Amino acid sequence: MTCNRRGYLDNFPRVNLGIWPTPLQRMGRIGQQLNHHNLFIKRDDLTGLGQGGNKTRSLEFLLGDARKRGADVILTAGGLQSNLCSLTAAACCKLGIECLLVHNDDKPDNPEGNMILNRILGAKSVFVGKVDEQQRTCEMEKIARELQAGGRKPYIIYNGASTPMGALGYVSAAFELFNQIQSQELDIRHVAIVGAMGGTASGLVLGTALLGHPYHVHVISVEYPKPVLHRLMDQLIEGASRIIQEVEGLEPITSPEDVMTIYDDYLGEGYAIPTQLSRRTLYEFARTEGILLEHVYTSKCVGGFLDLIQKGIIPPDEGACYIHTGGLASIFTSTIDTLLSWC
Repeated sequence: MTCNRRGYLDNFPRVNLGIWPTPLQRMGRIGQQLNHHNLFIKRDDLTGLGQGGNKTRSLEFLLGDARKRGADVILTAGGLQSNLCSLTAAACCKLGIECLLVHNDDKPDNPEGNMILNRILGAKSVFVGKVDEQQRTCEMEKIARELQAGGRKPYIIYNGASTPMGALGYVSAAFELFNQIQSQELDIRHVAIVGAMGGTASGLVLGTALLGHPYHVHVISVEYPKPVLHRLMDQLIEGASRIIQEVEGLEPITSPEDVMTIYDDYLGEGYAIPTQLSRRTLYEFARTEGILLEHVYTSKCVGGFLDLIQKGIIPPDEGACYIHTGGLASIFTSTIDTLLSWC
């Protein structure tokens, strides 16, 4: 049995960064091609902050916590094309807080994609060389200590915002989607979402479990093998569930494990390496629905989502929705010759 918790998570500190709810649109033409006439897309690429994207939801809670703690400078880290970095820079502009980005790469001679956006948004970027994520975090913490010694109040956003607090953004999204389904009297029983470091997917799974499993969540990995992603998600779900229970006094109606299925069938050779399916999907999706994807997250996820439909894992008589997590700027790191070769 499901329930409507429209005002849920109101007891957490939160800042207003996005335009909610994001649109829930029917995908008619691609539905015709697949003989599935109840396909939808939730446009979290249209959050209204920067270039849009899923991290806007996480940042509302993380920066709400930062503001509560009196932070005057926000630090986060990522690769050169990190969507989190660009959205954090945009969010800090909106809130009037300084933003410092730590990149585990060398300073590029010719900035492109998100690096251009970061510069436009006025964020300070620090390049620590081609080190692993653990060393990158150490460098970021060192910078934070130096700032603190100088009288500043830094706040660090860790792990691509894939933290229990960051996961609250997609707990909230689960309720938002459920309210849209109810108000529009739709029959959506399957939802597909990307699985990277796990924060976005974990929040959606936990929110769905708190609702009592009104739809099943299909998590399509683009970064880790299934056992690794499963472990990361278990940890995040446990952490987010704990703080929700402490603040809101509520626990999942259904086990989160029963709410989700994780797939690593569409991972290919690894993170940010396009597959034949993802290349084809990027073009077909644009030319069928007029919606743009990119080659790191969304084209792999949509390709997997549509393949699950073609295989009957998502049945043709059960409504399904893909959550578009954004990140379009990374497509502008590809040359036109590379993109055209994917046709």
